[in-house]
Formats: sequence, structure tokens, C-alpha cells
Amino acid sequence: MEIDQTVKRMRPDGFRGVQAKENVIKRALLPLLNDDDDEVERIFAIIEQHPDY
Repeated sequence: MEIDQTVKRMRPDGFRGVQAKENVIKRALLPLLNDDDDEVERIFAIIEQHPDY
């Protein structure tokens, strides 16, 4: 739930495919995922495919 709320709060419009905008979300996820870059990338791949974001 915390990841969902963070993504909805932090995502810029049109973030898909725009590295700078994607990085905003990834930076917000880092502390939630214990600063694990690999886990952030794994979760972000799911976020990108999710139509509600």
C-alpha cells in the first residue's frame, strides 16, 4: 500500500519513457525498498505496465 500511495503522490504526468520523470518515482521508492536499486528497478517495471499509474 505504501508503494502505491507513493507512486500516486510522486508520479509526474507522462513519466513513461522520460528518464528524468521516471527517476522521480525511483528516488521516492528507494527508502521504501531499503535503498536496494535492483528491487527499485524490479518494482518500477511493474509500475510501468500498470494502467492505473
